[in-house]
Amino acid sequence: MLNKLKGLIGIVSVVMLIYFVCSGNTLVAEDGENDAQERFAGATISVEASVVIVGLEALEEIAGELDGQNLNSIPLEKIMRSIREDEGGEMVSIVKLAVGNESDAEINTEERVDTKRKHPEEGAGVHENRQINISFRVTPKIIDMNRIAVSFDFKQIVSENTLASEREAEEQEDRVIQFEVSSELVLRPGQPRIVGATQKGEAIFLIMGVDI
Repeated sequence: MLNKLKGLIGIVSVVMLIYFVCSGNTLVAEDGENDAQERFAGATISVEASVVIVGLEALEEIAGELDGQNLNSIPLEKIMRSIREDEGGEMVSIVKLAVGNESDAEINTEERVDTKRKHPEEGAGVHENRQINISFRVTPKIIDMNRIAVSFDFKQIVSENTLASEREAEEQEDRVIQFEVSSELVLRPGQPRIVGATQKGEAIFLIMGVDI
């Protein structure tokens, strides 16, 4: 009977020890999060979203075969290089928001761009009209100095009208490209990343970055 009682006391002691250890870890995590919220209560977070379009042929040259490849897995540096080195990449739009910790912010923009150029070999004149409408809503929450949780909705509509003329002939092309991404994720300050991508005749990437 005494041995059974000792065994029961030992089991209870182990269970209580496990409980206190788990409870202690939980309290530490909660205290750490509370400390971060108190420390950054009045902080302003800068959030930037940009859209990059890369032609599929150009993308295959810098990232390899696309068959079965997740566009989100392509290294950001390769996407940015396609812009810097004029390898088929184009920065279509950039929007920035300054928002308080755990606050909501939204921006709606409209931009119209007209470009005229001449084909160097064929001599054809090309007039391109592009209208870009963007809606961007974001809610950031600072977890700690190195992590910021971000909930966002991003929508971009690009309307393009291209008129190419050569001698007496004219050719007009209209197209509308809609790109939407909604998500909740954790970003690191100063480390932008691809947060959404799609393929519609060309690859479209949404890149987001945050800073405190």
